[in-house]
Amino acid sequence: MPPGAERCARAVIEYDGTAFSGSQHQPNRRTVQGVLEEALNRLTGERVRVRFAGRTDAGVHATGQVAAFCLARRIGKRDGWPELRRRLNAVLPADLAVRSLRAAPAGFDPRRDATRRTYRYRIRMTGDRHPLDRHRTLEIGDRLDVSAMRAAANELVGERDFAALGSNARGRTTRNLMRVTVIGRGSSVEIVVTADAFLRRMVRSIVAILLEAGRGRLAGGEVAALLEAGERAFHGRAAPAVGLTLERVYYAKDGQSTVKARKRRT
Repeated sequence: MPPGAERCARAVIEYDGTAFSGSQHQPNRRTVQGVLEEALNRLTGERVRVRFAGRTDAGVHATGQVAAFCLARRIGKRDGWPELRRRLNAVLPADLAVRSLRAAPAGFDPRRDATRRTYRYRIRMTGDRHPLDRHRTLEIGDRLDVSAMRAAANELVGERDFAALGSNARGRTTRNLMRVTVIGRGSSVEIVVTADAFLRRMVRSIVAILLEAGRGRLAGGEVAALLEAGERAFHGRAAPAVGLTLERVYYAKDGQSTVKARKRRT
């Protein structure tokens, strides 16, 4: 490769967030970024910096987090990215894996180039303990009114200022909340949320609102009032991280056009 040339990659990663202090690097804390960078540095001998499509808090999981990084030299003699993926998964801990790894176009930014993101929150209403699901499902003893939750969800959808649902929200707080779906299956409830972007803890605040509606503590029409309050809803309350998973990050089909579209937005 010519001197100074870099080969950049886009990865889809999956992790169990239980033992991580979030996705982003923090001094003296175990984070997804720190563990992934350590593995890359070990395998490549380079000082690699990883960027993510979005930040997840401690305890939040991901099946479709997108990461990007660049290397100064080629990995392997042939077909380097699949080989690097195999080598990474051989050294990464059991709670973190690279699902796919491929070349990324020059200038690809996993956060700014994303067009939307989807999170899923899982709830079980029996009040019983299920050890195999304890890290991915919120277990409660209440019976939730799914119809009331759906009605409250409909009040949230749209493009508006969501500062009331963000933790320490700064700068532009307008988001386009495209979909909030409440799925009831027997004793289980799943909440699927899609938006162009989210404020910190916004999804868990949405879940907290829907739980209040499902318990009959939030009447119809009150959700809009919460959004207009101009301060954090429920005085900082948010649903526990345990039930939340970043499921997918979406991009334009052509990575080149995605970068161009991002430049037009900025």
